[in-house]
Amino acid sequence: MSSASVDTKSVAGSSQSIEKRKVDPNVLAAIQRATPPKIKHLRPMLRLILFQLYFFPTSFIAIPLYMLRCIIPYFRLNKNWSFISAVYILVVRRVMRNLIRFGVQPIVPRKGGLRDRNTLVATIVGCLNLSGPGGSVVLAKENVKALKLNATHGRPDKVWIPPAGPEYLDGILAVKTGPSDRRRIVTDDYTGPPLLEAKWLKWSVRALWFTHKPHVVPSQLGAKNKPNRPVICYFHGGAGVTFNAGDLHMGQNLAKNFARTAGVDIFSVDYNLAPFAPSPVQLYQALSAYLHLLNDFGYSPDQIYIGGDSHGSWMTLQLERYLRSYKHLLFADPDNFKIPGLVLLSPWIAPQDLSFKSREANVGTDIIDLSYESWGVAAQGLHKLPYPITDPWNTHSNKTPAELAAMPPCFIANGGGETLLDEGQHFANLLRKAKNLPTSTSNQRVVLSPGELNCKVVHHVYPHQVHDYFTVDTEISKAVKVYKQIGTWIKFTRTLL
Repeated sequence: MSSASVDTKSVAGSSQSIEKRKVDPNVLAAIQRATPPKIKHLRPMLRLILFQLYFFPTSFIAIPLYMLRCIIPYFRLNKNWSFISAVYILVVRRVMRNLIRFGVQPIVPRKGGLRDRNTLVATIVGCLNLSGPGGSVVLAKENVKALKLNATHGRPDKVWIPPAGPEYLDGILAVKTGPSDRRRIVTDDYTGPPLLEAKWLKWSVRALWFTHKPHVVPSQLGAKNKPNRPVICYFHGGAGVTFNAGDLHMGQNLAKNFARTAGVDIFSVDYNLAPFAPSPVQLYQALSAYLHLLNDFGYSPDQIYIGGDSHGSWMTLQLERYLRSYKHLLFADPDNFKIPGLVLLSPWIAPQDLSFKSREANVGTDIIDLSYESWGVAAQGLHKLPYPITDPWNTHSNKTPAELAAMPPCFIANGGGETLLDEGQHFANLLRKAKNLPTSTSNQRVVLSPGELNCKVVHHVYPHQVHDYFTVDTEISKAVKVYKQIGTWIKFTRTLL
């Protein structure tokens, strides 16, 4: 690791002191000079309007044709699907392909902006912007006064995450001092120029709480009692370029049902999308969210699970690598730091690696197209980084056996008919081999018990399901079965700590 002089300072929310790195004065000066990123409104609005003008009128023709096609099972994309599922998945495929065609993205949420207000207008505008209503906590009347909620921003299920300070940043997240910065950062896991622009340390992102019961108030900042339940720091999917943590699909279909069924609170991070936030900005925002749970909400590392679906799984694995690689900057007791587990739903493991046969074999029946991945890779600027796309920061299947062996327990779930099936299975087997566990792929039923070592790496495959079926309205009943098993798995992993 790169060396740096340190001084000692107590970290908020921690009973122990941590050696806090002294930051390069040039970096501090750059942060002081920086102004927050500027949001573009006109182009996203025009793209959304064009999408709506095309999609809705043509749907009056397309959907009846889909219904006629799916009457006979032979003509469905998958004859094992029900009529309703077959029609709906065709509609979702059409939505996804047109989102890609028109480059539709929601306007970036901003702290204090219109959609941040606790009003009906804000909710309507959020839904029109494809960013949804947000979290799912329903307060009982007697709790409102007790919480002393702010009258304007009175929702306890929405949190604005402060940007992590420069003392936590090194390696891939080293901060630029300016356009002419010629420094070379040298650490065990990254060697190259600093990548993170100082302006992002002036920018907050939001997160939404989805609690295990609707009337349970999530942890509040400044609470006297520390949280006593596990939490999942969660990252939604969308190739890094689409969807929001609070929209109907990622928020209500996935996060809400996941929390209620698995019995675990979910802190879903509404990280910024590319190209507004190019790589490694999303990793930086993921780190900020994790540290917010740790230092401000009072969670301990062994309470914080990390998870995500699709691109969110890719972010999960990036964050896990950063926490493990730079734990000396982040934790008072780095030698005993542990992540209790990772949840990877339809994980994106290896960008643009076409060696996995399911990518070509299943694309004809899946809801996503390979151009979706290409859009995400280009927008994030992964090919412009000073390391190849095959680097373990990007392609997680290229991690060394030693690194894979050091990873926490993982629950990996794939649909049996999705394009990313093979890479999920490949990654699970890499983990099992590195950890000296039996190599096998489970079926729909996963039995969890403390004596079953294979449950340190679970790979659940739900037959005939599409990519990220957890977000698809007609497939929620299948997703719920997986959430229940994840809830059991979480209880199991608690016994490993």
